[in-house]
Amino acid sequence: MEIAEIKQQLALSQVLVHYGLKPDKRLRLHCPFHEDKTPSLQVYYKTHTCYCFSSNCKTHGKPLDVIDFVMHKEGISKREAILKCKELISGVSTTVPPPVDRAEILRQMFIYFRNAVPNSKPAQDYITSRGLDATRLEIGYNTAQFHHGSRKDDRLISGCVSVGLLSPWGKNREGGQAYKPFGKYCIVFALRDSVGQISGMYFRSTINDQDQRHYYLKDRRGLYPG
Repeated sequence: MEIAEIKQQLALSQVLVHYGLKPDKRLRLHCPFHEDKTPSLQVYYKTHTCYCFSSNCKTHGKPLDVIDFVMHKEGISKREAILKCKELISGVSTTVPPPVDRAEILRQMFIYFRNAVPNSKPAQDYITSRGLDATRLEIGYNTAQFHHGSRKDDRLISGCVSVGLLSPWGKNREGGQAYKPFGKYCIVFALRDSVGQISGMYFRSTINDQDQRHYYLKDRRGLYPG
């Protein structure tokens, strides 16, 4: 695999997720290459590069691509960084990723799903047609837009992939990783365990009454309260 191919196939967002780094709303990070009290590393997702504006940084004055980032982050040679990038592309890595807190990801996502109901007339109409009351019951709605635009959060996306709410699905328009959402256009019910934590989810399609209508998130556990 040539260097140009690596840069084409490996998105900077994937590298940042791998190292547990999350840019702020302005796409800035506390630079991992020097002591940085205020975020000085600017991320550019369109070009898959970043740049540290601090004169204290050893990389100052040079835009970093994905290979450069891995090289400086790991403190390794460029050749070793290229091999590491190939591992990240193939999904075979010698680095063990941090464990994902499944309960926390499910909790965050169900809050998002519940907040989507008041903003979606199709969801409200369907819920009413089934004789349900979303003001009294825990009901959410999955518009499947939580991984797009300003709502994009690489760490949350990684968590959603791990619990089954997203599946990698080809490339997006910018050449980065695209995802297929689970339970699109479904109302959502949280399944809770014996101590009240969300341990699974049940999805019911609002648009399909002919084929598959019912979906359970993988590794589901728990019951619907009441």
